[in-house]
Amino acid sequence: MVTIYHSPLSRSVRVLWLAEEIGLAYQLETIEMFSAEMQRPEFLAVHPQGKVPAIDEDGFILWETSAIFDYLITKYSDGSLIPPRDTASGAKAVQWMTFAEGALAVTMGEIAAHSAYLPDSRRIPALVDRGNELAPQLIDIVEKALADQSYILGEMFTAADIMLAFALNIARYLDFVNESTPNCLTYCQRLEQRPAYLRAYEQ
Repeated sequence: MVTIYHSPLSRSVRVLWLAEEIGLAYQLETIEMFSAEMQRPEFLAVHPQGKVPAIDEDGFILWETSAIFDYLITKYSDGSLIPPRDTASGAKAVQWMTFAEGALAVTMGEIAAHSAYLPDSRRIPALVDRGNELAPQLIDIVEKALADQSYILGEMFTAADIMLAFALNIARYLDFVNESTPNCLTYCQRLEQRPAYLRAYEQ
């Protein structure tokens, strides 16, 4: 049995969404974000940075979302959510997953955390200023890529869409995704209608 360590509204929701997409049976271990529980020795043995997501499969522990995606998709599905890496589609999937987890999610996360979610003593206003400068350019990259297609790789839903959706939803909350970015907005609306998405976000 796979245990997924999760905090509501955090990046770990992507692992729940993936698990629901591939029909994986899992056990959920919910931990409050930014809580003292995340720094307890028992949890640091699961994730040495005291973060989520992480998974524990009968004693095999894995963290970092991309690594978890690769493992679960390869082991528990037909593998189609990440096309073969030696194809153009596979390479593009990895590209968009890396972009989503790196530049896009980091920038949006910094804006949200340092403007609202972190305690005042931990906020760094310069990160918000930097993020506000970068965000429109990052969103524009996705906006152009989504022109005339349903998903980031075309008409095929992949793991890259799961990764992108999380970062774009933060951007939507921050109003970087709105009526002025119709491709990104309709993309987010399309993805949030998926049954697996709805099941993941209900937890």
